[in-house]
Amino acid sequence: MLVSDFLVPLPSGAEAHPYRDDDWNVVYKLFFLGGDGSLGRKIALEETENDRFEIKLLPARLIDTLEKLSVLNEAGAHPTEIVGLSTTADFLIAKQPLAFPYQDYTSDRETATHALGALVPPFTNLERQVAVFWLDSNGWLISDLHHRNIMRDREGNPTIIDALIGPVPRKAMRKLAWLRNAVEDAETIRSGHKPKKRIEFGEESDDDSL
Repeated sequence: MLVSDFLVPLPSGAEAHPYRDDDWNVVYKLFFLGGDGSLGRKIALEETENDRFEIKLLPARLIDTLEKLSVLNEAGAHPTEIVGLSTTADFLIAKQPLAFPYQDYTSDRETATHALGALVPPFTNLERQVAVFWLDSNGWLISDLHHRNIMRDREGNPTIIDALIGPVPRKAMRKLAWLRNAVEDAETIRSGHKPKKRIEFGEESDDDSL
């Protein structure tokens, strides 16, 4: 059991126990070590036996969760500082500025996703919705943007306080046109330009001479 004389416990999530520090207006997140040795979770786009691709929810290692916190922070999610490990080595501690409830979930999620430079590709046939963004010469998948992970910062801007991410696999890039297009568009967005207009379903021409 975790107790504190000055930190206020907040509802725990699947990965971490958060605590609010009212003196400094920050939240400490204690990512806990799982019984299987995992520390947090991650997503992976994997090919199934019937030649389809699915988003898998997998246990993460310490290095995976450190990477997640760093990537989200650099990409433009809610600012996150990695504090370090607890003295018992069973908690990874991160710190964020205090965030506030969203006003309209759907609208705020879209704005927060755009702030990350991410886009939601259409027609993926995936059961779990994902967005794609570009950072440090790599494409990234992001998911788990549920109600508790979308909030507003102190200036009132919608922001992503947490999510699950995973790198875009090269094998999937070769086989999935929607993923290649999304990664190309995400790279264009990261460079500060508008992506080119894609032909959407139903817009194809029947004129064979084109």
